[in-house]
Amino acid sequence: MRQDTQSYRSALFADRHPSFALLFFIMVGMLPFLFQDPRFLLPLFLLNLLFVRKGNWTGMLRKAYLVVGGIGGLFTLLSWLPLTQVGYAYWQSEIPLIHYPVQITDTGVLWACGMGLRIANVALLSMYYLMSTSPRQLAMGLRGIGVPYSIGFLLSLIFRFIPLIKHDLGTIREAQMVRGMAFERGNLVRKLKQYVVLLVPLIFTSLKRVQLIANALDAKDFRMRNPQHRFYRMPRWQPIEWLALGACFCAVLALAYMARIHPEHIGVLLPGRI
Repeated sequence: MRQDTQSYRSALFADRHPSFALLFFIMVGMLPFLFQDPRFLLPLFLLNLLFVRKGNWTGMLRKAYLVVGGIGGLFTLLSWLPLTQVGYAYWQSEIPLIHYPVQITDTGVLWACGMGLRIANVALLSMYYLMSTSPRQLAMGLRGIGVPYSIGFLLSLIFRFIPLIKHDLGTIREAQMVRGMAFERGNLVRKLKQYVVLLVPLIFTSLKRVQLIANALDAKDFRMRNPQHRFYRMPRWQPIEWLALGACFCAVLALAYMARIHPEHIGVLLPGRI
């Protein structure tokens, strides 16, 4: 918990209302969905990357993003690349048996790159927010925008489980290695079978912890519908926060309006498609 709090305090919005950071990242995360052209999405991605690097951009977060954002963006690019039927065709073929036409076009290349950059943008912002915000601040942010306390608290428990499960996995792995289990040896099939030895005790350990937490919540008279639940010292909104959120909302609304009225001017490749 102390580590999560320190991570949050070193983030960009450490001295702001928790709901301000949540709403800001939601609105900024909507921007990639207003564009389709990678020539617009790439500068947006670079701006988001520069923005995130000014915060708590740790080495672990960088590696996790390369796995999630990199693989997700690459998979999206490759899956969309042959499925766009608009533009000049560089290559044409069809899928055997079902005879579905596939082709690579000039517009399709831009569309696929744009969809990949969308995933990269959204993964970057969401991972940074979730990994630089403590579970308590996340629950307070949800409560500040009207989400019931019980729902926000239960969602925050999910993120509290992540370091606990990681610690349990390390403990179980060390115990199995003491018993002679070598996880680095053998082919891929053998390694997958060996990791079953880790997953089975990890599942039972997690289920046991869930039961303990449920008993603890019952002992503290936690109820899904109880208006008496509240946060101690809930922060107050500042005028500068309202002004900043208002400016962001107006900017997103103006871009969405332009995408609807003049889609050819702000990076829309295929009008009528998201």
